[in-house]
Amino acid sequence: MAADGAINRTLRVLVAVCEGGPQTLSELSAKTGLTPPTLLRTLRLIRDEGFVGQDRDRKWQATMLIWRLGLMVNRSTTPTAAADRTLAELTGAIQETSVYAVFEQGWLTYLCTAEPSKPVRTHIPIGGHYPALDTVTGHAVLAWLRKPDVEAVLDQIGGQLQPRERQALYRKLTTVAKAGYATGTGDRWPGIWGAAAPVFNQRGTPVGAIGVSVPSEEAPSNAADITREILAAAQRLTQLLGGDGRPPKSPLLR
Repeated sequence: MAADGAINRTLRVLVAVCEGGPQTLSELSAKTGLTPPTLLRTLRLIRDEGFVGQDRDRKWQATMLIWRLGLMVNRSTTPTAAADRTLAELTGAIQETSVYAVFEQGWLTYLCTAEPSKPVRTHIPIGGHYPALDTVTGHAVLAWLRKPDVEAVLDQIGGQLQPRERQALYRKLTTVAKAGYATGTGDRWPGIWGAAAPVFNQRGTPVGAIGVSVPSEEAPSNAADITREILAAAQRLTQLLGGDGRPPKSPLLR
């Protein structure tokens, strides 16, 4: 048990360092719940293995080893070439920023992006990690989950939602499922309108979503063209992942 506890602490500290950028010992102690002496021992251990280091201000930060490992995981577990090609085609067709986000345990991670050459455009950083509830791409995925799976996500990261808010969310997800795509604006990125459609694996399970971000307070005049292109792009990527080009019926509609 002691060994398991030490491993858990080490992993928790490593995640905290990677997610927060350069941080002081006090900041990391508050984030991880570990006392400074225990935290310092853990940091020195993973420093000796090359995973973290200290900058000139003595703040702790992840090293490029983490980045290299992330790139290797990216190449080994995700079809980035197919996603990159699909996004390039989509952005070329609509001249707006497009993104592919993968879904895991209630969160969306932005894996690939393509930007148009025009000066006014949105920028979505690769590696962005957001709750599925907070994004249009997340809603595009949630609308194709079974209700128990949606409830699990809500319990995990939406625990503050009141019963009426949950009911409103299900009504919204049902609307998304009927349309085949999600659209809207949100508080996370003010002034940005988005649209997204789910991507499925060979079992018909949603694994992510292709989305488009437009610098606009409301739906642009060509919103119908954008959603049509997004649906086509999501179907192409689904087929490249071994899935059926026809999206399955959402469990929320059965």
